[in-house]
Amino acid sequence: MTVRALPQTVLREATDRRLLDETIRQGRTTRAELADVTGYSRPTVSEAVRRLVEVGLLDATGLKETGRRGRVGTFYSLGARAGWVLALELDQSGVHARAADLAGHTLEEVRRPPTPPGDVDALVASVRAVVDEITGAEGPLRAVGVSVANPVDPVTHQTVPLAGTPFPEGLLSPTEMIGDLVSAPILVDNDVNLAALAEHRCGQAAGASSFAYVYVGAGLGVGLYIGDQLIRGAHGLAGEIGYLPGTSAATLAGDLASRGLARSDAPSNDVAAVVRALDRGDERILSVLAEAAGRAIISVAAVVDPELVLLGGPVGTHPALLPRVRDGLTFPGPLRLEHGTLGTEAALAGALQLAVEHARAAAVAG
Repeated sequence: MTVRALPQTVLREATDRRLLDETIRQGRTTRAELADVTGYSRPTVSEAVRRLVEVGLLDATGLKETGRRGRVGTFYSLGARAGWVLALELDQSGVHARAADLAGHTLEEVRRPPTPPGDVDALVASVRAVVDEITGAEGPLRAVGVSVANPVDPVTHQTVPLAGTPFPEGLLSPTEMIGDLVSAPILVDNDVNLAALAEHRCGQAAGASSFAYVYVGAGLGVGLYIGDQLIRGAHGLAGEIGYLPGTSAATLAGDLASRGLARSDAPSNDVAAVVRALDRGDERILSVLAEAAGRAIISVAAVVDPELVLLGGPVGTHPALLPRVRDGLTFPGPLRLEHGTLGTEAALAGALQLAVEHARAAAVAG
């Protein structure tokens, strides 16, 4: 069998990306330290660092004594003009935006309250106002990550309309909303998938090759990792557990609505009212939620047997829910159930992570 060498451009981009990532991880470092930690030769590191400095992704930021007579090393860190990314979260609670540098460090945040349910024009105006208002760092805006409370087709990257969606006003394409305001790529994914991504990168699921993130909030959903891969499904509908068969209604989401958890003005759970009920120890509400979450978790566990299940979302993170769900689980095999560590920030953190990863890859590719 003939083994073909990778093109030099691919090898160069991989080297540059590894050194950029490692420099960001350390905060600042020298070429000698980069060679030691990556295993690359010093000439390879020197040439890659030269390229990264030339395009503004790294800056030389000072000198370091090497301990050798007459010699010093140069520190390098993320460039001041390396650029920035923008993360947007669009859901029933409003619009939340976060600007960050390529290290993921927050530069600015903007929040807007929810718009009237079903009012698409008001939502678009709110999103556009946020994008106009927020400012980032020096250098180019390199990527925009958008979290939406609707499924997203993994091929077309368009939101997928489903009957009874809890966020119908959010079905408009984010690219149509803000494409004329930004020149950077707009990366769109479902909020639950992005919450799972964030927990996998820097949260409770870090190091887990298979886990499920069960979201309980205005709607129900599951973000699923198998073999370190986020499973979106052929049409972006993997994890739409709200459409599982219900007991008192046609669907699991319908069960919650029929038992008094729904809003009167929108096809979604009344998150604020449910959280207040849990705060005051409402046993009926707690029982309804625990039963629904437990059925969803057992359904996932029986099909994919994940090593970890995380409970998240604005309702799922309530401290009263986790122990009740644990007590009610009847799955016969091992089942580790925990809260996500990123709380209600998980989806926005995932949108930011998506943008940062894309931005770094695109930046070294030129």
